[in-house]
Amino acid sequence: MEFPGQPLPRRERLREMSFLEHLGELRGVITASVLVFLAFAAAYFCFSGTILEWMVRDVPVDHFIFQSPSEAFMVRTKLSLILGVMTAFPYIGYRIWKFVMPGLFRMERGRIMPIVGWSIMLFYIGVAFCYFMVAPGMVNFLVRYGTAHVQPLISISAYFDTVAQLCLAMGLVFQLPIVMFLLSLSGLVSARTFLRNWRYAIVIIFIVAAVATPSPDPVSQVLMATPLCLLYIGSALTALVVSRRREKKTEAM
Repeated sequence: MEFPGQPLPRRERLREMSFLEHLGELRGVITASVLVFLAFAAAYFCFSGTILEWMVRDVPVDHFIFQSPSEAFMVRTKLSLILGVMTAFPYIGYRIWKFVMPGLFRMERGRIMPIVGWSIMLFYIGVAFCYFMVAPGMVNFLVRYGTAHVQPLISISAYFDTVAQLCLAMGLVFQLPIVMFLLSLSGLVSARTFLRNWRYAIVIIFIVAAVATPSPDPVSQVLMATPLCLLYIGSALTALVVSRRREKKTEAM
């Protein structure tokens, strides 16, 4: 019979495993993860031209250029690697979780797994929101500053790197609810403190958005900061509800 806080049955066996056996198991996890990632990356590279055309079809630019013989190849390679990582990451995370889970207590496992799942989902949501909402608005805003004799001639590498950096930044800043929840759960910052200081939080969010966006235009900064403000308020209210339920359970005991 297991109780909260009791080690998992495999824990005793894991303690008996030698250091080399642990390394062998870790090597198996790394090898399988790398093979799955490379398989996805290779598959994406076969269709990278079509994917790249789909990415730039709605951009208000007549055509993109590449300024060196290897530039287009490198962009398609980076695109394939990024998509390969994002597609294989759930499997990689699962293998890592299976490797570390036997060494965790049952209570630790119950707390960590939902947090990791929400973190991964928020990262993907942030990347998708940036690609479909923020990046098009940023490009549309910037190319309008051309004139009749000043037309955009953009390198595909410059465009791809800008969008990739922006999507990565958005995926990372979408981890804000996880950070707030962990701070509230640990007792370092209460939910009421988050709600009481919402004005300062909004100022900090706009500063972070200004730093995270690769271009200085206000459109992309507002598009990044607005969902973060909503996430902040929603996370603070959620943390408040959770803390009140915890207080009621403590009083009932």
